[in-house]
Amino acid sequence: MGEKKQLNVRIPLELQEEIEKSGRSKVDIVIEALELYFNSKKPKEALKEEIQAESPASPGSVSKLPPVESDEMNRMKKEVDFLRTKIDDLLKLLHQEQVLHIQTQRMLSPPQPETKKWWQFWA
Repeated sequence: MGEKKQLNVRIPLELQEEIEKSGRSKVDIVIEALELYFNSKKPKEALKEEIQAESPASPGSVSKLPPVESDEMNRMKKEVDFLRTKIDDLLKLLHQEQVLHIQTQRMLSPPQPETKKWWQFWA
């Protein structure tokens, strides 16, 4: 952080009082807050790389941990399977309802008018 820029912001009075009570400089507090904010926004992969870089394992060796199945993950998998079966059941019911609807529409349609031959038109 060689070069610096100026940042002007308006803050609530309560925060100003907290800054004054802390006894630290405003610059230090703002810099620390911004660093914390941007570090919390880093993707998880970048954090994993940082942790691996700091780990005492020998360079070039990659330690693979077996996937851990927690109770929460098992519960979620069961719930997803349950919901998938419910979706299948609902789709079957929807199909049945559509077939019944078409059948009722055919039953309710008015009968076809009786066609007369041309010589029976006025009879």
